[in-house]
Amino acid sequence: MEIYLNVSNKENFHEILYKEHLSILRKEVGYMMLQRNESDFYDIDSFNRKYVKNMNKTKEMIDTIVEELKTLGWNTFIGFGGTGLYVYSDKKPPGTDYENF
Repeated sequence: MEIYLNVSNKENFHEILYKEHLSILRKEVGYMMLQRNESDFYDIDSFNRKYVKNMNKTKEMIDTIVEELKTLGWNTFIGFGGTGLYVYSDKKPPGTDYENF
């Protein structure tokens, strides 16, 4: 951590913070997948409020995570007006009427 906080890195702090947030997001989505069933969702809005405080940056991170999950064989769906990430193995999103969210 002290390497990151060196004054010579000051101009890179925004990039370092972005990578740290992306790492936290990966861990939290991974824990959600391990702990819950596929009908639950990850609360993107809560992550944004707690860490990033910029929904555009958070959406960039979510896009990265979604591509990584697709590479691993998972399907994803973003519902609730862009604030909930579903990760599932079936071809169809969990539930019956998620198109309306």
